[in-house]
Amino acid sequence: MEKRLWWRLGAVLLLVPALLYGSGCKQGAVKNKTSEKKVELMKEPYKNEEFATGTYVQVLIYDKGHGDADFKVVKDQLNELAAKFEVYEQGESEFDKINAQAGIQPVKVSNITFKLAKALEKYAKSSKGEYNPTVGVMTQLWHIGFSNGQVPSDELVKATLDKVDYKDIVIDDKNQTVFLKKKGMMIESDGIGKGFIAEQLLKTLKKQGVTTAVVKLGGHAYTMGKNPNHKDGFWEVGIANPQLGENQDSPLVGVLMSGHTSFNTTNYYGRYLKAGDKIYSHLFDTKTGYPIETDLLSVTMVGYNPTYDDAYSNVLMNMGLEKGMKYVNDHDELDAVFVTKNKEVHISKHIPGEFELLDKTFKVVEGVAKD
Repeated sequence: MEKRLWWRLGAVLLLVPALLYGSGCKQGAVKNKTSEKKVELMKEPYKNEEFATGTYVQVLIYDKGHGDADFKVVKDQLNELAAKFEVYEQGESEFDKINAQAGIQPVKVSNITFKLAKALEKYAKSSKGEYNPTVGVMTQLWHIGFSNGQVPSDELVKATLDKVDYKDIVIDDKNQTVFLKKKGMMIESDGIGKGFIAEQLLKTLKKQGVTTAVVKLGGHAYTMGKNPNHKDGFWEVGIANPQLGENQDSPLVGVLMSGHTSFNTTNYYGRYLKAGDKIYSHLFDTKTGYPIETDLLSVTMVGYNPTYDDAYSNVLMNMGLEKGMKYVNDHDELDAVFVTKNKEVHISKHIPGEFELLDKTFKVVEGVAKD
């Protein structure tokens, strides 16, 4: 029986590729401008880990002969992107500058930040606000997940409502500027930022000549190429038990075997605030200003587009099980695994491959599970 190796990077990690290690193999041919070069893939990848964008970022490269030089290029790019996108106390990033000039004037930004801002607006519009990047004023008020997190007064919560509207984002293509119409508004990249960054890192690795790799940002995993140690080239993705207070030793609910390349999980308890007997999630209902109430523990989007899938894992969590599952099954381009608070696993009808249930205290309601 082949041995599974699982990587866990933190207490809220929900999604990790489990690569079935067998013998190394050689695959295909990679063309360059002057010649064809055979690609030799290793059974154990080169590994590198950095802390950036508020989480651990791990890069695995399977191409023999790659490693340190590629990791340095990726690290430099990661730090550059984090410096542009993160919302800092010091107010140094380009997003900080956009927020500081809200209601005052447009801010000209770099090409990559402009591309991300357009993606934020795009997915906010396509989801009709279920994903809302202007939620920043609410997240800053509550500060859930930080030592100074608090339950604010109703008055303060209500004061945020008119400052959270994705329709108040103004994107100027000609001048490459971003403007928030109302003073006090705050835009943030949480919700699609990790997927967007992963896309950039994978493109960079490809330019470096890498053919097979995994990029993980916290609870998200993204793959390039096929798993060289599985006969079908599938990746195995472990979905952890998203319970309150989970840790690195938290058991897995199950394993999804898939040929997809993008796996994004939104977890109700990813960050939370406990006040008395009440638990508040870090995910907000932007219509009320309060954290969402839902029947879901987690949603894992399974797809091929990191940014899109990152956005819609949040959208589906906001929708809840019934509305979210209907939305997924009505859209052929969407696939998802839902884990509910009453310990059910629901799998959308379009996902190819199999789901193996490991934790028998859960039950699979839709989809195929191995005994």
